[in-house]
Amino acid sequence: MSAALEQSPETKPAEVTEGQPKRRLRLGERLVKAGYVSEEQVDRALAVQKMGGGRLGSVLVNLKFCTEAHIRQVLAEQLGVQVVQLANFAPDPQVLELLPTRMVRKYEVVPIRMEGETLWVAMMDPYNLTAIDDIRFATGCKKLMIVTCTEDDFRQFLDDNLQTQCLIEEILKGGEFYNRAIESLSSVEVHAPTSDDEEDDEVIHDLTLAGSQAPIITLCNFLLVEAIKRRASDIHVEPYENHFRVRMRTDGRLHTILTPPQRLHGPMICRFKILAEMDISTRRIPQDGHIAIQYQQETVHYRVSTIPTVYGEKCVIRLLKKDNVLMSLDKIGFEPHELALLKRTVRRPQGLILVTGPTGSGKTTTLHASLQEINDAEVNIVTLEDPVEASIVGINHVKVNNTGGVTFESGLKSILRQDPDVVFIGEMRDPAVSAIAVKAALTGHLVMSTLHTNSAAESLTRLADMGVPPYLLASSLLMVIAQRLVRRVCPVCARPHKATEEQIKEHDLTPEQLESATLRRGQGCGACMDTGFRGRLAVYEILNVNAAMRDLIRVQAPARDILELARAEVGTLLLNEAALKKALAGDTTLDEVSRVCPKLM
Repeated sequence: MSAALEQSPETKPAEVTEGQPKRRLRLGERLVKAGYVSEEQVDRALAVQKMGGGRLGSVLVNLKFCTEAHIRQVLAEQLGVQVVQLANFAPDPQVLELLPTRMVRKYEVVPIRMEGETLWVAMMDPYNLTAIDDIRFATGCKKLMIVTCTEDDFRQFLDDNLQTQCLIEEILKGGEFYNRAIESLSSVEVHAPTSDDEEDDEVIHDLTLAGSQAPIITLCNFLLVEAIKRRASDIHVEPYENHFRVRMRTDGRLHTILTPPQRLHGPMICRFKILAEMDISTRRIPQDGHIAIQYQQETVHYRVSTIPTVYGEKCVIRLLKKDNVLMSLDKIGFEPHELALLKRTVRRPQGLILVTGPTGSGKTTTLHASLQEINDAEVNIVTLEDPVEASIVGINHVKVNNTGGVTFESGLKSILRQDPDVVFIGEMRDPAVSAIAVKAALTGHLVMSTLHTNSAAESLTRLADMGVPPYLLASSLLMVIAQRLVRRVCPVCARPHKATEEQIKEHDLTPEQLESATLRRGQGCGACMDTGFRGRLAVYEILNVNAAMRDLIRVQAPARDILELARAEVGTLLLNEAALKKALAGDTTLDEVSRVCPKLM
């Protein structure tokens, strides 16, 4: 943040103790003098301002007579106070909490930094003496450093950072209002969690307008909807000694949304448990539940998991993709030749296809897209999953229920008696399931599954460790795909950039590669929440099993020999090489390649 407050030669922050900044000059005259607008444009903007209100600078920008950068430059000259761009700041929640939201809105002021006993504040009107006195009284800071900002910057900052703060302040009012919010939880009719063997209809909650609900309910509803808007995959509610933190995982990275006081943690966890039909009286053992809400004429599903920690229950809520957001194979990130090879393989009548990688690397997404590719009325497709993350029309989904006797082993045996053409197993996690899956692949079924290994070639060693005979594996295996997800450069704020010497050395980039590369990096904008990335794409290491490779598998050749054969015969790329290719094409960055797919030593 300090870099964003570096002073220019012409302007500086205004230190407010006894004196005030000098008398302001007219903005329109300075814009005309600088050549940014004409007198006719200023007159037109003044007429619009007279009818609709607002500040002259914002009116000029909205009419596209000048830009925000022009307004900032002229404001700095007009006021003699440094003008900052609030979008460059990563606000400290504790500093934001120094001023009540009502005062932020009333005086159009944002506390942005605390240095010792000095508070830095950005004010749209740095001459408002009443505001300065009230800020000093509310914060207890006698020394203020005043900077200013444009109206559009201020409005966007409120939308991005203080939307949740309004809800928190409403809950923190205390007294009768807060007590009613807590009592409203106990007045809700609570049902025991539905057992897995009961055939109850799914309960879908309708999120009504926030103004008609108790604050805790409003806050929980807001988080469920905000996760959808932010394209988040998970919501984390984490308790600590004096507060708790709510974070959301977007594009694989966690971002803090708010940090309310500790006393709100219990009611919030209770509310989520009620929505998920979990037992609110049980807090010392892990629980799992499910929430379905109606949002914008669509049903959105969440998987809820709680676990006890030192300071209370931690809750993680995962958003589950549904029919209308299933990704097709064409959009996942395969290279054209890889896509053609996979499409041919998934249409084979029998054999075993494995997708490997760590948790959260998109394995299930790739396999669901593969199932969608071959989903046909003439094909009987059955899945065995724990849990069922996406429901695909035309496919039979079976959920593992250990308490009800449906395990991966027993469920797979039962499925094979149902005359399936294609079987998808959520994970080959033990020797029994692996043995059944391999035998099924040899007896006329196409079997797809996932495995946790670091590379495609290591999957063969992993299956051997689980007791699968090499000769059976060699006869059944069709393809192994190792997968990772890298963040995609935001298309809105992407800008060209050059590789540093360290990056060139780390990735062994040649002059030819650098000459033909189109390296890009996101600068950060509203579309990507100032991260520089929006969305993710997959990178793959594909091991296509041919006759020569089957011979190596039968004799349990080292993974290195199998990989060398794959590189020589079909041009298989390692994960690092595939990710680097995406970076050189401008789809991701070299730093992202280093983070997700580091080069093997």
